[in-house]
This record gives sequence, structure tokens and C-alpha cells, in this order.
Amino acid sequence: MFHYHPSPRIERLRAIALEGAQAARYIGFRGFHFAEGFADAAGQPLVLRRGRGLASVILHMPAEIAPDELLAGYHYLGREDFDFPDLGQWPPERAERLRETLLTPDQQARYRELAPQLAASRSGVTGPVEPLPPAFMDEQARQITAIWGTVFNHSVRGYEKLLRCGFAGLLAEIAGQEAACSLADPLAPRKRAFWSAVRPIAEAGALLGHAYARAAEQELAVCTDEQRRADLLALAEACRQVPAGPARTFREAIQALWFGHMITCWEDGVNANSIGRIDQILYPYYLADRQAGRITEDEAMELLAALWIKLYRSYDVQQMMVGGLTPSGADATNDVSYMALAVTKALAFVRCLSVRLHRDSPRPLVALAADLAAAGGGIPFFFNDDTLVPGLIANGIRPEDARNYAAIGCIEITIPGKACPHAVSHWVNLAKCLELALNDGADPADGAQVGPHTGRLAEMRSMDDVWAAYDRQVRFFVEHCVYGSNRAELRDEAGAALPYLSLLTEDCVAAGSDITWGGARYNYHSSAAVGIPNVADSLAALERLVFEQRRVAPDELARALAADFEGHETLRQALLHRAPKYGNDQPGVDAWAERVARHYCELLGDYRTVRGGPFLVHLFSFTLTLSMGKQTGALPDGRRRGEPLAYSVSPAQGRDERGLTAVLSSLSRLPHHLAAASSSAIIEVDPALLAGEGQDKFADLLLAAVRMGVGQMQWNVVSAETLRQAQAEPERYRHLCVRVSGFSQQFVLLGREMQDHIIARTKHQRA
Repeated sequence: MFHYHPSPRIERLRAIALEGAQAARYIGFRGFHFAEGFADAAGQPLVLRRGRGLASVILHMPAEIAPDELLAGYHYLGREDFDFPDLGQWPPERAERLRETLLTPDQQARYRELAPQLAASRSGVTGPVEPLPPAFMDEQARQITAIWGTVFNHSVRGYEKLLRCGFAGLLAEIAGQEAACSLADPLAPRKRAFWSAVRPIAEAGALLGHAYARAAEQELAVCTDEQRRADLLALAEACRQVPAGPARTFREAIQALWFGHMITCWEDGVNANSIGRIDQILYPYYLADRQAGRITEDEAMELLAALWIKLYRSYDVQQMMVGGLTPSGADATNDVSYMALAVTKALAFVRCLSVRLHRDSPRPLVALAADLAAAGGGIPFFFNDDTLVPGLIANGIRPEDARNYAAIGCIEITIPGKACPHAVSHWVNLAKCLELALNDGADPADGAQVGPHTGRLAEMRSMDDVWAAYDRQVRFFVEHCVYGSNRAELRDEAGAALPYLSLLTEDCVAAGSDITWGGARYNYHSSAAVGIPNVADSLAALERLVFEQRRVAPDELARALAADFEGHETLRQALLHRAPKYGNDQPGVDAWAERVARHYCELLGDYRTVRGGPFLVHLFSFTLTLSMGKQTGALPDGRRRGEPLAYSVSPAQGRDERGLTAVLSSLSRLPHHLAAASSSAIIEVDPALLAGEGQDKFADLLLAAVRMGVGQMQWNVVSAETLRQAQAEPERYRHLCVRVSGFSQQFVLLGREMQDHIIARTKHQRA
């Protein structure tokens, strides 16, 4: 089995990354040079202006190589250039950091002049669509819905193609399409504009490595340390080859991958732009090097560690995956799969890494992944090919492409280099929908009529009445979200463009079509459902206590909910403790959870996107458990007004009382195969459970969950006491990482509310 022990130079690089020492040097740099290129193409189509802007960044980004570095290049801090494109709007603490930047005073002044154009390049134009109706905006303010609908900074690009062809190969492809395009083609003017946009990006990209090769050679001229000279020689040789030409070795492949990702971040920010199946991308190069005697396991892991350090961010959703299936359906595990896990454990910092499992995944992979998960930090997380692949195929993805899926950011599913996924295109707060269903569509917070009239709880005589009201509310708000997502896509078609993403997405170059125009092979949106466990617990409580046992009358419960249980604590305790709760292997309430999830998935199946694609479903809440919970009133499950909603499809906080096996059994009853954009569950475990032989049993549990059909799992292995100590003494726990909501982050960087929410989750001490 693979084990990695970081070298002193990797330890030094790791320390620098954790401190963020490089970040300030590049503040504003991307924005300035993008704005210059954008301005130089004034009067040209937007796609061409954005292409010229990105080419300007590639050509002008300083080629610096820091001491100890094995890979060249830096993808910059990122936030300022996208969150605050106008320097005059920067918060004072960030504006102060411009004193440390590489930008000269003259460049900073010029940046201020060009900033409005840079802002326009991000926001685009309204396009041929009406503004969102005021009612839709009100629904979002009330946290009933949240609509995004764009493709920005959520992608897995075709990095394999870049490694295989280099920018020279991509330029040849562009030239071939241009030559074959007849001027009589009705779309020729638009196609030619697109090719004119991607060409300068590829031309600049082909020069990128040479700039770093020269920098390495300059360092080499003054370097006397023999080991460092060898590193610089290897770095210069790699940069002379990639990304202009195809990668030939493992080192060149990693360097080309990193260069490709740097340009991604310069175009579209860091955020959730992700790497994809890193073991599948890199293994052919590793295998060739091993067979030729060019590399050892330790040398390969040293290069992987260097890449991990380049990618490091305290909030990291640059997702990468290992394991799973090959496009033909065989197990895809290889040596790089194991090395990626070993390097992640050794570096012991936030690295967004997940493992794809299936019923026949090799035991050593599961064991090593379980070992890493047991170390804490919420990494890796696990995806089930046996549920996701059939779900993707059912939504029109070719089997070989479905088996090659990868995750974006937290858990969002895409087809690498082939899809425009519109990840988390919108969210619907199902718990709020139930609250409205019990109040005739009126929001109890202020009495405003925001949903359709569906009757009041006091008037309902059966669960059929409750379900009919709930169904109508959900349909009403889903339709609004579908409208909002399609509107956003139409807006982006007219007012946005991502030419580099398009260059690395299949069919875009062949069609002469930007990804925002529908150029990708697969076009779909992903819709997220929030609050399923709360709705299930509430429906189970209504069924048992109101309509079966008649312990409480509908009007009495309605009054208690309106009062947020003030003066009704006995009733609240009955709702909490006398009704079954999801997450405890109780078939009745689990059946409600299954029905709620299936209802949402099947409902979204009735709608189509602008391109005629499907709306896939996430059973995923991200951090909206807090914000949506704040504006959701008291529910029949005993939850009080404003309390957090359950995370995704995890049991509500503190309600899973029968151990891990019971939680997994409840999870397995959900229709994960219908959630083709992935479900999500965070399961909390006390470290004591995994001590000794517990870790081997944990691996058994993982495989059992996969075979039971659980779609996705994330594990927090940390005690509540440790988290409380971290709250009290944050300096002692600066690098304690936890799973938050589809991503891991240092616990002490989270707000107090989120910290308390994580502590409140059940920490299982028995299987």
C-alpha cells in the first residue's frame, strides 16, 4: 500500500500555502489585464472581447518561480477581481493590500478607469428577457426559493484533451473548423466570431509555458544547490513542452493540468471550478513513466503533493475524484487513486477530494479511503456509481459518458469536458412549502399571501388533504424556479460568454458555439430540494398524532404552530418524542421521506430547459439550512421558528438516536437513483467508534451502504467536546477541519451560528 512522507521542501511549501503568503502580490492583477484586453477589443462581439481579455491575462501574468517549487504558476487570490471589480468599491482592508501588489501606481490608476468595463464583462446585459417579477423576488427574500441559473464558476473542463493535444493541437482544430466553414452557412458570422475569441486564448496559452521556462532558466543561472538545479532543469524542460504541446511524462501532465486550471481561474474565478477524475487523467502518464523507469512512487507522490499545495485554499471546492468505473464499466481504480489518498492524508489540510465507489470496488481502496476519513476533516466524501450512473443514463447521458461523471464543487454532478450543467440552478425550501400548505398559502410571518390558496390545517380532515395542499404549493414554486432558471440561461446567452470553458468542452469548437449559446454536448440544469427530513418528520407527526391517534386536533396544532409552541410545550414534546423520526430505521417516517423526495424528482422531470434538456435533481441544501431555516416557522415535527433545517437528506439535528446502521438504513430508502445530480448526507461519528478494529468495520459499513443504494456520504469524525474546545480556544485548533455542507473548512473560520449547528448534529458512538 502507498504511504507518503512529505519532504522538507514540501513541508516548507505547505507552510507558505497555509499562511497565504503569496496572495497579496497578485491582487488586482488579473482584473487589470483582463480589463485592458477587453477594452482593446471595444466594438467587437462580447465573446471576442472576453477572449481578448483572458488572452491579455495569460500573456501578462508574472512568470515567477518561488523557492522549492516543483510546479510553476499561481492561480491568484481570486475574490477581489470578481467580487469587487471596481477598485473604488473595495472594502478598506482589501484596498490597503494593494500596497503589496505587483501593480504599479499607474496601472492601479488605469485599472480604476477600466473597472466599469470589467464589471460589464461579468454582469453582461439583460438580454431579451424581462426582469424577474417582483413576486419572484419576494419569494427569494422570504427564503422559499433561491434562483441562480448560470454556468459561472461551476465546471469540470476537458483537461484530458489539453494534456493530449496541447494548445497547438487546439489551434489546429480551430483552424480546421474555420477552413471548413462555408460563408454560405447561415451561422457563419457567429461561428467566426466564436473562433476569433478562442484562438487568442489558445495562442497565449501556447506561450505560457515558455515564459515559465525562461524564469526557471534565470533561476538556474544563479543557483548553486545541486538538488535545486536538478528541479529547475526538470521544470524548465516541462514548461518548454507544455501546455503548448502534448504532455509526454507524468511531470509534464501535472504541469499542463495546473496550467490549464490556472487559466480556468483567470477566466472564471476559483470557487467551484474543479479538476475532475484526477486518477484517470494522470494514470496513463504515470504508467508510461514507471514502465520506462523514469519515475518512482515517491517522486510521483511528491509531484502530486506539489499540485495539492498549488490548489490549496482555506475554503476549497475545487473538487477532484478517484475510483469508480471506466467508460466501459470496469473498475477504474489505479495506482494514482491510492497515491492521491495517501498524499491527502500526509498533507493534512483542506483538499476537496472524493471517492467513487460501486458494489465491486476493491477492498484496499475502500480501506485507504476509510483510513483517511477516520483521520477527520470530512475528507474524502463518497459517491455511489450504482445509483448515479443509472440516474444519468435515464436523463439522456450516454452510458460511457455517465460512467465518466465527476463532481463539481460540493456534490454537483457533471460530465467532464462535455456538459453545461448549470449546477445548483435553483433551490426550493420544501419545509416552507409545507408551512404555507398548512396556512392557505399565507406566510405566518406577516400574513402575506405568497402561495396559492390550499386551505388551512384546522380545516384538513386527512393526510390526503395535507398532501394535496403540499403538492400544490411545491408545484407553484417549482414552476417559478424553472422560469427563473430558463430566464437566466436566456440572459447569459445574450450577455455572457466563457470562451476558454467552451474551448475545453466537446462540440463547442466543432459547432462554433460558446457554451452559453448551447454549444456543449449535454445541456441541463440542476434543481435542489431543501428540508426533506423536516417535511418527512412533520408529515409522520401529523399522520400519527393528529389523524391516527387523534391526540391533538388540527385546530389545536395550528394554534400551537402559530404561537411557535409558546404555551404549548407539552404538545411540542409529544411531537418530538411520540412521533417517529427519519434516520432511525423506522419504515413509516422513512416512507414519507421517500415520497417527498420522489415527488420532487418526478415533478422536475416534467420540465425542460431552454435547450430541451432535463432538470436533474440535487437532494442538497448547501448552507441554506441556516438562512432558509431562519425564515421557516414552527413545524409539526416540533421544530421551532427560525431553527436550522436538516442538512440535505441527513436526519434533523439530534434526532438520529439508533446508531449508524439505522441512519444508513433510512438513507437507503430514498430514491437516490432519481437524484441524478446527486443526493448528499453528512454523518457525524465520534472518533472513539473508529478506534482499533472500528476502522475495519467502518470500511465494511461504507461498502454495505453502497450496496444498499445510499447515493452519497460525507463523514465528520470529531467529538462534540473537541469542537467546543475549539470554540473556546480557536488559536489551539487553527487547522481543525470539519465537514460543513458539501465542503470542508477550518472550524475556527466558521461563524458561531454554523459552529453551533455542527456541534448539534448527533455524534454517533455506536454502529
